[in-house]
Amino acid sequence: MARMTALVGAIAVSAVVAGLGARLVLGPRGTSAPSTTGGHGAPAGADGPAIATGSRIGFEDVTESAGVRFRHFDGRVPMRYLMDTTGPGLAWLDYDGDGLMDLFLVQGSAVVGPPPSPPPTSRLYRNKGGGKFVDVTEALGVAHVGVGQGAAVGDVDNDGDPDLFVTCYGKPNALYRNEGGRRFVEVAAEVGLATPPAGRAGPNWSTSAAFLDEDGDGLLDLFVCQYVEVDLDHYPTCMAPSGKLRASCPPQQFRPSACSLYRNRGDGTFADVSREAGVDLPEAKALGVVALDLDDDGRTDIFVANDGMPNFFFRNLGGGRFESLGLVGGCAVNASGDTQAYMGVDADDLDGDGRPDLYATAFARETDTLFRNEGDGQFLDATRGSGLGPPSWHGLAFGACFLDADSDGALDIFVANGHVDPGVDDLGDPNNTFRQKAQLYRNDGRGRFLDVSRRAGPYFQRGHVGRGVGPCDFDNDGRTDLAVANSGEPTALLRNVSEAPDRWVRLELRGSRSNRDAVGARVTLRLADGRRVVRHRKGGGSYLSAGDPRLLIGLGASGRAEAVEVRWPSGAEERLGPLDAGRGYLIVEGSGRAEPRP
Repeated sequence: MARMTALVGAIAVSAVVAGLGARLVLGPRGTSAPSTTGGHGAPAGADGPAIATGSRIGFEDVTESAGVRFRHFDGRVPMRYLMDTTGPGLAWLDYDGDGLMDLFLVQGSAVVGPPPSPPPTSRLYRNKGGGKFVDVTEALGVAHVGVGQGAAVGDVDNDGDPDLFVTCYGKPNALYRNEGGRRFVEVAAEVGLATPPAGRAGPNWSTSAAFLDEDGDGLLDLFVCQYVEVDLDHYPTCMAPSGKLRASCPPQQFRPSACSLYRNRGDGTFADVSREAGVDLPEAKALGVVALDLDDDGRTDIFVANDGMPNFFFRNLGGGRFESLGLVGGCAVNASGDTQAYMGVDADDLDGDGRPDLYATAFARETDTLFRNEGDGQFLDATRGSGLGPPSWHGLAFGACFLDADSDGALDIFVANGHVDPGVDDLGDPNNTFRQKAQLYRNDGRGRFLDVSRRAGPYFQRGHVGRGVGPCDFDNDGRTDLAVANSGEPTALLRNVSEAPDRWVRLELRGSRSNRDAVGARVTLRLADGRRVVRHRKGGGSYLSAGDPRLLIGLGASGRAEAVEVRWPSGAEERLGPLDAGRGYLIVEGSGRAEPRP
């Protein structure tokens, strides 16, 4: 989102004057755009290495037939408020415990002035099975009104029912407590989550959020990203280079903020412990967050994607304390030392070494960044040579998620693209448009990627104003589907129709000593061919969105997982298996077995 004035072309001069850096239009260190040679040595857009025989990756847009009829409110006005450009997100949750994932969609509203009548609201769609959904918003009490941003899901009271947290601009955030799958009750004020962060000036502006057990007490705590501070009474006027057209003001026009960490007291309430935990750095313009064990010490860490500021890597020291590794960790800036407009983020093992890597999306004329985990809390910008750099150069990327689209055991990457300013179309640059195509990168298993978007389905051939994305196997067929939240447009539900001979298992983890959601757990699958597949149960991820909490793991050609090793957030470890491919399993901490799911 930084570089909001990037109505590129003639904007180069104004960008330099504004101190944004010539890399908006030029490549790193003032060079031209990056080389069109991808990580496989093939020109960007070339087919490169062939996909394995018998495999075809594809997604079908089933939004209409599924009954998901939601359009995000387009509140853009000539003033071009920054707040109109950031949302929306979405969340997957099985609110009624029937084994089918339901879909919550965050709605926006007018930034200034009265909302439309009737006001647009967020919507909850219950999964009926058979690829069909039904709107149950009013019956369940989740018709949230306001300039909604994102959503996070977590069982905050360990009662077995997932609760729903909604972030906002201009009003307090909301926590919808799940009352046994029958209804939701909004309780943010009474539990201590509606108070703006201490010392914040202006209205609340929260973006992404992540549930995690930061102090290891078996209860889910909550990390909330805060974006910039805005004073509507003195909102700046920003113009395009021609001086005849308003443009969205860049975040550089606004003061940064500080993120918030709320500790679960165990009595149904939360306490703001941002300062004592060491995560209240005042240089946040935070848009994305993911929480998992990044340094393999058994404690859940936090990575925050900042917009035009150095990213945060909060390393968990235990006892509810974090240290900010900053530049020392190698993931604060890119390899050129530049702070980019980072927005969406995901994390897990991309190259097969068992360590979770980081992927962060960025603005147009910046490449998305792959931070490879080198171990011991150290990361290296490995974008160059990965095949991810050149294809991401023109896109303005927001949501990103990892998924094994073809069940070969290697995590692929989906990215939702879309500009922030409709005026960019007036420049006539076909590579810099308001509506942009989504992208799908296939992983060769070693952390090298091929852009396969052209053959992934019709949705990828049309432009959208993409924002949040949530991966989820909503039809329980063993293939990861996608929901994409588009700004000012309908949400898209993409069913995975890939044809692949490879196999899978789906694991649902349930903590007992650990938090019930098992956020922070690490799972290792041992396969008959000697391969080891490692996956993590994460909090947060993507952009403003929450994906399927179950782990859908591709096995490649293996007919079963010979052994499954789980390291729980409590520190307990157990080994079980073998598990046959092609079905889901429930693993309860301490049970020593995997129970097949229907």
